[in-house]
Amino acid sequence: MFSYCSTVCGVVCRDGIILGTEKIVVNKMMISGTDKRTYSVSREIGCVVNGLVPDGRALMYRGREEAKQYHDNFGIKIPGQVIAERLANVTQMNTVYSYQRPYGTCILLACHDNMKGATLWMVEPSGTCYQYYGCAAGRGRQLARNEIEKTNFRELSVEESLPKVAKLLLKSQDEMKEKKQELELSILTEGNNWVNKILDRQTTDALCQSALAEIENEDDNMNLSLIHISEPTRPY
Repeated sequence: MFSYCSTVCGVVCRDGIILGTEKIVVNKMMISGTDKRTYSVSREIGCVVNGLVPDGRALMYRGREEAKQYHDNFGIKIPGQVIAERLANVTQMNTVYSYQRPYGTCILLACHDNMKGATLWMVEPSGTCYQYYGCAAGRGRQLARNEIEKTNFRELSVEESLPKVAKLLLKSQDEMKEKKQELELSILTEGNNWVNKILDRQTTDALCQSALAEIENEDDNMNLSLIHISEPTRPY
């Protein structure tokens, strides 16, 4: 199922966390940016979902309830590990009873709290929940994971990493490149006082166009190299 849903990824940088997703515009008449996949659970927690987007939205709203209840009860913002484990419990319980179906979504959480600082979590439909330095799920997850492993994002700033994240998301959906593509990105940074910020459409489109141009240049250079290699050598 999740081989065909949009790719989502998250990376931990030197000064914050980036979440992103690629998506196919399914209808030419649809207004750009209305098919939302990135949300703010609270001021200090951002999330991105894939798969069945209504399921992801339901988990996001459950996360908002958990964050508010925790703050009301204890007077502090909910730690990343706590909200991730609570959402994991919700998804796991839907796999137990025959009258419920599992959630058809993965949710990535970018969190900041006073205990662990900035943390990245991924909750899967089975209830599996882990903390990551970088993770990906969905259609192009393997290519995205390979790109994340090759790039040491923890030594880069969020500003330096944004073009690289946009590029890896576009490369991960190469099989769908004939269709119109859109990206969504959000950042949780020290420079923004650890308040989750969803990048506006103009900024995201600029990153997308720049990444597409870079990918095309790489393809052209590779084609030229292949032509050069395939040319027969001429005897003197």
